[in-house]
Amino acid sequence: MTQEFSTVKTFRAQLQELGSDFICSTSLPDTLVSVSFLGPFQDQTVLWNLTLSTLERNRSTISKDTSVSKDTSVNESESAICPFIEINAGTEGVYPLKVCLDLPAIDEPVIRKTIIMMRNYRRLVIGKIEFGSFIP
Repeated sequence: MTQEFSTVKTFRAQLQELGSDFICSTSLPDTLVSVSFLGPFQDQTVLWNLTLSTLERNRSTISKDTSVSKDTSVNESESAICPFIEINAGTEGVYPLKVCLDLPAIDEPVIRKTIIMMRNYRRLVIGKIEFGSFIP
């Protein structure tokens, strides 16, 4: 049996106090939201700090970041962006998570479906997992 991280315990208490399954710090609907929730990863319960964005929002962010560059290969790779899950290394049971979905906007039902997807996905690993076309 693994020991629960103190940050996970604290967050679990916050959720119980709020009577919620997650905390969203962004007004909805939007194209980029920040959500925190608990879920399994590497045989333990962790705190996921999720940045959930639409594909169009992600594309426009990349366009702004690369607008200084005149390299045509950047423009070609920009059009090839697809939905993805990206997990970065975490500490103390807290993991940064990015999910990008091909949807027009993000609302509460999309957040709930994304959380279910993350909790049920059994092959989660540190790194990026891309999907051809995926809607939760």
